[in-house]
Amino acid sequence: MRDLLFLAAKALLACLVTLLLDGLLGNPDHVSSTFVAVLSVAVVALAGLRQGAAQLVGSALGGVWGTVATLLGLPHLVGVPLAVGLAVVTAFAARAGSAYPIAAFTALYLILVPQGTPLATLGIRMLAVTSGVVGGLVVNVVVSALFYRSIYQRRLAAVEDEVYGLLPAAVRNGLDAAEGGFARLAALQGDLDAALRELRWRRAWRTHAAIRDLWWRVEKLRTLLHLASHVGWLVASEGVERSAVAPLVEWLREPAGAAPAVPRPIEEATRRLEDGLAALGPARETG
Repeated sequence: MRDLLFLAAKALLACLVTLLLDGLLGNPDHVSSTFVAVLSVAVVALAGLRQGAAQLVGSALGGVWGTVATLLGLPHLVGVPLAVGLAVVTAFAARAGSAYPIAAFTALYLILVPQGTPLATLGIRMLAVTSGVVGGLVVNVVVSALFYRSIYQRRLAAVEDEVYGLLPAAVRNGLDAAEGGFARLAALQGDLDAALRELRWRRAWRTHAAIRDLWWRVEKLRTLLHLASHVGWLVASEGVERSAVAPLVEWLREPAGAAPAVPRPIEEATRRLEDGLAALGPARETG
């Protein structure tokens, strides 16, 4: 719920900034600009910039075909499907496949919602898209500068709770029980990678150091989940009785003190698992 409200607040601010820009630029197409602003909102500012660039590329490609169809005087029944199809094909041909929805929308928008001449309509559309991209980018940059640490600390805390909750099942059932945790860790680490690239670009070194620490903690969590999965694999492959690992499962739910005694086939793997837990230290506080 907290992340949802945060996203809603960013979308709200992006629309507000974009409407202010519309006033400064004289853009009459507030529908397009505010919609593009919402599409340009992202957790990482560079990701938002890429999304915004895709909006501009898609709008330009779709705008070309919508303008051509209008200049040729094609009836809507022919012009709209033809312009949309060509816009989609062109988007993928230009290696901008992610922009195909905005390319298609721009093509049909120029035909169905004309604002003066075809070229004037294209100009207004591109002005609106630019306003929306800039509005979204401003919000992304400001939010990333002020709230990066707390955003990712909260996300890490949620993923960390999930990983710790998966450890008992991973010890009992191996890798299959841990797949969801690995997916969450990979997604978070990918976003942290993007954040680190952006922070290097901005030369925000203090925040970069804090985000890098979070990245390494995710890596330790990944290692911990692998260790637990390895214990689970040994339990199955060595024919260890499930009842013999019950004390270990209970200890993982509340890992206080030393790990309990376990059957010899999983002793070494359990020791490494215990070391992995120790390497993580206390749970990270959320900001």
